[in-house]
Amino acid sequence: MAGVLVLRPEEAARRTAQRLRERGHAVVVAPLLTIRATGEPCPPGPFDGVVVTSPNAFEALRETDIAALRALPLLAVGERTGEVARQAGFAAVTAAGGDRLALAALAPSVFTSGARLLLVLGRDHKVDTPALLAAPGFPVVPWIAYVAEAEETLPPAAVVALGNGTVTIALHYSRRSAALALALADGAGCGDAFRALRHQCLSGDVAAPLQAAGARDVVAAAVPHEEALLALLPARGDR
Repeated sequence: MAGVLVLRPEEAARRTAQRLRERGHAVVVAPLLTIRATGEPCPPGPFDGVVVTSPNAFEALRETDIAALRALPLLAVGERTGEVARQAGFAAVTAAGGDRLALAALAPSVFTSGARLLLVLGRDHKVDTPALLAAPGFPVVPWIAYVAEAEETLPPAAVVALGNGTVTIALHYSRRSAALALALADGAGCGDAFRALRHQCLSGDVAAPLQAAGARDVVAAAVPHEEALLALLPARGDR
């Protein structure tokens, strides 16, 4: 089976690695981003609903008292974020189709007209996300609750795997981490080997920096869900 390089923050990477190993793949985990709470206090309420754009938010929110928010309807960007929201104690959770456009399109069917929404974001969020949610007439209050801090070097295990050819596929979950992986691979002297991998991406947006940098074998999942991403992997017995 193919050797797979997983480019995700550590906790999420461990979950993905377990799924891959169960399918018979060798895995190298390369966490390029570390999720940390910003410590920025939650904006003052009251709110009529909560919108969350990433499961990473809940890793940061563990350090924050969110008890008052759990009774509110919550709109999650995708199924994984919705699952983590339920685990965090939110009862009324709706999951969108996996990106900010789907999130904004679904919001009018989840929240009442004019609802004041708390939008929980990472520091490096897509700049148009608040405006997309506000367009239907919702007052949106952004909260930068977490930051994804970039590593300065490619993990040694990834450098070794690229050098000896034991990985042939890379999984990419965000545009930022894909661009960072390219830069760090170049810095480690294994940029050509990295570009030669098959790059499987959660969406076309994630794939864009890889294509722009000259990677030739780049594919995007049909929908921005991990299941669709993993479905692109070769079948058992294929290389």
